Amino acid sequence: MADQGNGGRAQGPSGAREQFESILGSSLQEQLGDIQRQVREHARKLADVQRELAERTATARSKDRAISVTVGIQGEVQEIKFHNEDYRQMDPVRLGKTLVELIGRAQAEGAEAARAAFEPLRGKGAEMRRSMLAGSPIEDMLAPLRDMTKGYRPAPKERRGDGDG
Repeated sequence: MADQGNGGRAQGPSGAREQFESILGSSLQEQLGDIQRQVREHARKLADVQRELAERTATARSKDRAISVTVGIQGEVQEIKFHNEDYRQMDPVRLGKTLVELIGRAQAEGAEAARAAFEPLRGKGAEMRRSMLAGSPIEDMLAPLRDMTKGYRPAPKERRGDGDG
């Protein structure tokens, strides 16, 4: 009578684990362990790329080499440098247009660097999701539910009449 009141089930995490293993088997636990390792590795790689990009900049220089603009990888202007006195001869409109052009070029270069850095990680989430479910006991369990709900669209919510609070 030691397990009275608990329906004969073992108490605590080890009992739940034993029950889980008996229902789904240890192969599912191995799959879940593999999935967790993949997710941790992907998160680590993502964090590494983000750290690397946080330190990178992009610089564009004018054709006449008089001005350069440096932006952070997020596109924020970090520095505008005048390399000689030529900019003083520019009328304000030309100087403004040059600065806007250089900022845009540097931002585009930074955006391309970010895209290239993340490229190896693109699609990994979907790839992991497919590998997690394809041919696994979880997929087998979810298949009948997916079949039952194919084409299901919830009914539109009824609208209350105007003015009746």
